[in-house]
Amino acid sequence: MRAISFSVLLCALAAACGGPSDSDASGEPSAEDTSEAAMPSVTIVSPAEGAFQEEREVEVFLRTTVPIVPAGDLTPGTGHHHLFLDADLGDVTVPIATVPGSIVHLGDGSDAYVFEDVGSGPHRLIAVVADGAHVPLQPLVVDTVHFVVE
Repeated sequence: MRAISFSVLLCALAAACGGPSDSDASGEPSAEDTSEAAMPSVTIVSPAEGAFQEEREVEVFLRTTVPIVPAGDLTPGTGHHHLFLDADLGDVTVPIATVPGSIVHLGDGSDAYVFEDVGSGPHRLIAVVADGAHVPLQPLVVDTVHFVVE
């Protein structure tokens, strides 16, 4: 009898001390469950942070958690890539302008691009996901890497 009482006590304590829940009493995710893992993200896969390369052609490869669609598609929660080579983001509440060789729109929905004839020295590359009208998504979906062309 004592063993059964002890087992019941252990079960009650385990239930009372249960771990964090993924939902509140209504079954909906709680505000505390919103983490960075759930936030949209973009990653510059190549070039890698701190990379040194001899080639003047810089191949850029991107990965994102945002569904990528062509420019002009205004489906909520989707976007397309924009690349900034040695250029600043500027006002993130207005459409991103194209600047040949510096700010590139991947409006076809692609996740790769090649910058040609990149000069020797250090460079900064920023990737931004923007909506179908070229306005950066909010919160910003952005990544930055620094690399060197020798």
